[in-house]
Amino acid sequence: MRLNLNIKTAGLMLLALASAASAAPRLGLSTATVGTINTLPGQAGPTQTVQAYNLGDGSLALTATSSASWLSATVGAKTACGQAGGGCYAVSIALNTASLPAGAYTEFITLTDPNAVDSPQDIAVTVNTTGVPSSIQAYTTAFGGTDSNAIFPVFTTGTGVKGTIAVNSGGNWLNFLDGKSGLISSPAPWLIQVAAQVGQAPGTYTGTVTISGSSVATDNKVITVTLTVTSAPIIQLNNTSVRLSTYQGGGPQYSWLTFNNAGGGTLAISAAAGSQKFLTGTVSGNQVLVTADPTGLTPGVYNGSITITSNAANNAQVSVPVQLVVATPGVPVIFSGGVVNAANGAAEAVSPGDIVAIYGSQLAATGTAATNATTPLAKTLGGVQVLVNGVAAPLFFVSPGQINFQIPYTLTGSVTVQVVSNGQNGNLRSLSLNGTMPRLLFFVSFISGNYGVIVNAADGSLTLPTGTVVPGFATHPAKPGDTIVLYGIGFGQTTPGAVEGQASTAAPLQTIAGATATFGGGFGGRATTVNSGFTGLTPTAVGLYQANITIPADTPLGPSVPVTLTVNGVQTNNVNLAITATGK
Repeated sequence: MRLNLNIKTAGLMLLALASAASAAPRLGLSTATVGTINTLPGQAGPTQTVQAYNLGDGSLALTATSSASWLSATVGAKTACGQAGGGCYAVSIALNTASLPAGAYTEFITLTDPNAVDSPQDIAVTVNTTGVPSSIQAYTTAFGGTDSNAIFPVFTTGTGVKGTIAVNSGGNWLNFLDGKSGLISSPAPWLIQVAAQVGQAPGTYTGTVTISGSSVATDNKVITVTLTVTSAPIIQLNNTSVRLSTYQGGGPQYSWLTFNNAGGGTLAISAAAGSQKFLTGTVSGNQVLVTADPTGLTPGVYNGSITITSNAANNAQVSVPVQLVVATPGVPVIFSGGVVNAANGAAEAVSPGDIVAIYGSQLAATGTAATNATTPLAKTLGGVQVLVNGVAAPLFFVSPGQINFQIPYTLTGSVTVQVVSNGQNGNLRSLSLNGTMPRLLFFVSFISGNYGVIVNAADGSLTLPTGTVVPGFATHPAKPGDTIVLYGIGFGQTTPGAVEGQASTAAPLQTIAGATATFGGGFGGRATTVNSGFTGLTPTAVGLYQANITIPADTPLGPSVPVTLTVNGVQTNNVNLAITATGK
C-alpha cells in the first residue's frame, strides 16, 4: 500500500496555512460590541453597560482604556452573579459625543488585567451622530441590473414623526420601507428605499423626503434625494474600517481592502492615498494593500483613512477609516481570538496533538522567521517558547506576528497558552481541547475554490481541474477507482500512541480506526460514502494526518466535487477536488 507522497511538500503546505489550568482569573464579556447608538449632533449619548465576567478563580483587577477622547469606561465593583462563579463587574461606558461632527464612529474600550487569562479584550462601540441628513446620494444600475436598489436608514429621536415623499421624474423610485402610513414609532430608523423602475433610463433624478411633526425640532427636515442610474461601475467596500496593532519600533502592519462592482462595466482602481504619514495604500488589481508604519510613533492610538480613486460612478464616496494602535515595546501579546486552528484559522476547540497557530504582536524579535527543520521539534526557537499549561510545547514556526506549535497529546479539557519571548512573559489565552477535531487542509492563497491538499497516489499529482498550475506539481482531475490521499490535522491520538514533536513512524504505522469519506454531499442531491483504506499519521511528519481513499465508481463527477471525512464520529470541513470519468 502506498501511503505517502511528497511528505516534505505537504508539511510545507501545512506551515504556509493559516488538564485543568493553574488557578487564575479569566476574563469574559457579555458582548464585544455595543451599538449602533443613535444620538443627535451636539448631544451626549446614553450610558451603556457591559458585564465583565470572571470565568476563573480569584478576582479580576480590571483597568479600562479608550481609543478615543469621546469614549470612556468605568469598571464597577465585583458582584455575585449566576453567569460566572468568579463574579460580575459592570462596565459603564460613557458616550461624550457632543463635540463630534455628524457621522458614524467606531472606537474601542480595552479591558486589561495582566494576571488574568484572556486579557486584554476589546469592546467595539459604534455611535451615529448624523440624525436626519440634509441630502442622500444614491447610485444604482438600471432595473434588473446587479444592484438596482439601495436602502438608507434615517434616524429620528422624537415622537409623532410623519414622513412624505415626492419625486420630480422617473416614476415611483423613492419609497419608505416602513412608515408607509405616514407615522412610525420613535425613536426608530426610517428605511428609505431608492429603486430603479422598469424603463427608467440612465440619468440623474431628484426627489424629496419630508420629515415633520416630531417633538424634537432637529428631526423635522426636508431631505433632498438624488438618484443616479448608471451603466458605469459602482464600487462597494467589503471593509467598513481597519484596525491594526503594533508596537513602538516594530515593523509595518498590513491589511487588504477588497471591493465589489455592483454596477456595469469593469471596475478599475487607480490610486489609494493615506491621509496620514504613517499610512499608505498600494493598488493590486481590485484590492488595496494598507500599510501602517509605526516608525517615529510613540505608544498611543493613531487614526487616518485610505481614500480610493477609481472609475466608479460613486468614486467620491469611497474612504476607509484606519486605526493603528502602537503598544509599549517588549511584551508579547496574543490577540483576542488569536489562538486558532492552523488548518482553517478558526478560533475553535482543537484536539490533543493538533497544530495551532498564534497571532499577536511582539511574539518574537523583529526580523525573526525561524522554522524547525529537524525532529524532534525544538521547544525553544528564535528565543521563543509557547507554554501550554506552563509547559513548553514543540514549535514549527516563529515570527513576530505568528507562531505555529503542537498541542501535547497528554492534555484534555481547557488549557492556557502563553508566549515567552526572549525571557519576557506574555498574556494568557484559554483554549479548549476535544478528543478529536479533524480538519482537512486546503489551499488558502494562490488557488481559489476551497480545493483540498489531496494527492493522487498513482502519480503524486494534485487532484485539481485541468490546467491548474502549481509550481513543482503535476495537476489533473482524479477518476473513479483512483486512490487519493487527503491530508489533515486534529485527528487525535493514534495506535500505537504518538508523542508531540516527534516524527511519526512507518513501522509500525500509527493508525486511527473508523474513518469514512463522503463525496458529493449536497452536490446534485447525491452523495457516496466509502471507508478509508488507511487513516493515521503521515510517516516522517509531525502532527500531519492522512486518509487513503479509493474513489467509488458511482461518485459524482465535476470540477469541484466536495468531500468530507468522518473520524471517530466527528465530521471534517468540506474541501473540493476535481473528478472526471477519465482523469483528464
